[in-house]
Amino acid sequence: MEPQYEVRKVPKVVVQGIKPGEIVRPVPINQYWFVVEHIKNGDRYSEHDDEVDADAVCEKLNSQQGDRP
Repeated sequence: MEPQYEVRKVPKVVVQGIKPGEIVRPVPINQYWFVVEHIKNGDRYSEHDDEVDADAVCEKLNSQQGDRP
């Protein structure tokens, strides 16, 4: 059975709220999420800071697809 989920590395987007008098600090350019997405429809299942965690969730989801009727 082909896997239905995959892990993708995507840039992390941070939205900052700025109060009067605060200094805006740029986000480091090397920040990424590892996301688990459905291959066919692109729905995002979860987001992780660590690639190992994302791989574990992806493997669990792909192994469970055979259990469903």
